[in-house]
Amino acid sequence: MFGDWEFEGHRYAQSQSSLLTWFARASRPVVIEIGAGTAIPSARHFGEGLDCPLIRINPSESEVGLHRDISIPLGAKEALLRIADALV
Repeated sequence: MFGDWEFEGHRYAQSQSSLLTWFARASRPVVIEIGAGTAIPSARHFGEGLDCPLIRINPSESEVGLHRDISIPLGAKEALLRIADALV
């Protein structure tokens, strides 16, 4: 992966299988993308493929494309602390 010749493909396959098993039981999944922005689109593409909402946390690239998605233009720590405070 990304030119890593020691990439553990079988571990990836196991993780993917576990994820799909979990997803089959999830009732309202949400993808949370932290810091990737548009440079690394894998989380966004994953969520789009599952047709579930995206929360993008990124201080410089927080824009989202769909009305259901949420843009949080903050750094990860600050955003997660604010989310935690809001849930209390």
